[in-house]
Amino acid sequence: IIVINDRQENIDAYLQENIDAYLQENQLPVASQRNLKVFPRQNDVTGFYGQSSIVLNLSDKNRVIETFGLTALEAMCAGLPVIVPTVGGIAEMVDDGVNGYKIDVQNRDLIAQRIEEMLSMEDLYIRMAENALLHAHRYDTEEMLSQIRYVMEGV
Repeated sequence: IIVINDRQENIDAYLQENIDAYLQENQLPVASQRNLKVFPRQNDVTGFYGQSSIVLNLSDKNRVIETFGLTALEAMCAGLPVIVPTVGGIAEMVDDGVNGYKIDVQNRDLIAQRIEEMLSMEDLYIRMAENALLHAHRYDTEEMLSQIRYVMEGV
C-alpha cells in the first residue's frame, strides 16, 4: 500500500508512463501490479497504519526538507518502525537502528535491504516497533504539557 502526496490524475499519468516499462524491463507479468495499491493524498491516513508493517517517508532532501515529521510520529504512535530521510525534523524523530532508519531516498538498495531485514527478522522488528511506540510517548499530551511547564517555570 502506497499513499502518495499528490492528486490521482498525476499518479495515474506517472504510473502509465513508468510502470509498464518497468514491468517489461524486469520481465514481470502485468499481474504483479495487483500486489501494489496506490492511493492519492489523503485527509486522514490513520486507517492505513493499521494495515501497515513499516512506514516510509521518501521525501527527497534535495527537493524538500521535512521540518517536523508528523508522518513518522503518527506511524510510531501506531507502533510501526519508520524509514525517513537523513535530514530535517523528521530525521530527529528517529534513532537510526532503534525505532527505524534514516536513509537517503536515493539509496534504494539500502532501503530495500532494511525493509527485508525488518520483515524477516522478527526480534529486530518487535524491538523496533516497541521502541517506536516508546518514542511516540514523548509527544503525548501529558508529556508535552509537562515539558512546557518545566520550560515556563525555569524562565
